[in-house]
Amino acid sequence: MSTSEAQIRPLGGCLGAELTGFDLSAPLTPERAELLRRAFYANPVLVVRGQELAPEQLVTIGKVFGRLEAHSILHYRHPEHAELSYITNVDKDGNVDSFGQNKRATDWHSDGSFKAHPDSVAFLYSIAAPSSGGATEFCNMYAAYESLPDGLRQRVDGLKAFHKRGEGWRCESPPPPLTEAQKASGEFEGAEHPVVITHPHSGRRALYINPSHCVQVVGMERAASDALLDELVAHATQERFRYAHPWKVGDILFWDQRCLLHRAGRGTPAGEKRVMLRGMMVDRLSEERIAA
Repeated sequence: MSTSEAQIRPLGGCLGAELTGFDLSAPLTPERAELLRRAFYANPVLVVRGQELAPEQLVTIGKVFGRLEAHSILHYRHPEHAELSYITNVDKDGNVDSFGQNKRATDWHSDGSFKAHPDSVAFLYSIAAPSSGGATEFCNMYAAYESLPDGLRQRVDGLKAFHKRGEGWRCESPPPPLTEAQKASGEFEGAEHPVVITHPHSGRRALYINPSHCVQVVGMERAASDALLDELVAHATQERFRYAHPWKVGDILFWDQRCLLHRAGRGTPAGEKRVMLRGMMVDRLSEERIAA
């Protein structure tokens, strides 16, 4: 890295890195934006700590990685910047948000896998963090694929699966229902994607399944599909492939939706706030349907 004092510090065994010496509130010149992209694509969970960022700055940062996509849960969208949405366990009046506290995003998932053009990159920016609990967990789907037994890897190469919002084969905490207008839009009819994808930036192969939105392997009976997906996700979510991020106010964490699973952590103490702003982006290389 060539600008200022920016350095990478590993955080976990197979996943997670911190970018230090990099102030995201400073103007993102082309050189600085390129440094951020390079750091991210080399480290698909990338944290920058101690940031003080306004919503409009978060939108600018998101555009470094691609086109921002508004989240499908309208209730949590930022009132002035619809491209951003809140992850929160309190409502606007300061009362407990039971969905945000106990249910939201607690299944392993990849955001937007049910779309023909799934989300590529996402970030979370911490506004309020609990004293303990509430960590966000990630699984490395590169490592999961690369460590599959040879026979299982050969079996899944070339397969496709159908994804639909909240209808995954092991979805335990589905998102709130769509509005009638969303249902009529045709954007939520589901999509097929390869079970194993090639990342457009790294060229590496990764498993691309998740219990929240992946419904069934195409061409398989439901029982056989469930059994195969269970085997794959049990392998992929082993502790050796995980990184759990404990939040501090001012953390901004970027992750790559194409080679990771993630889920919200539980255990936020009663009466403590866990509030973040989230952005989701689709980059230029993912505008076409995700490739096998």
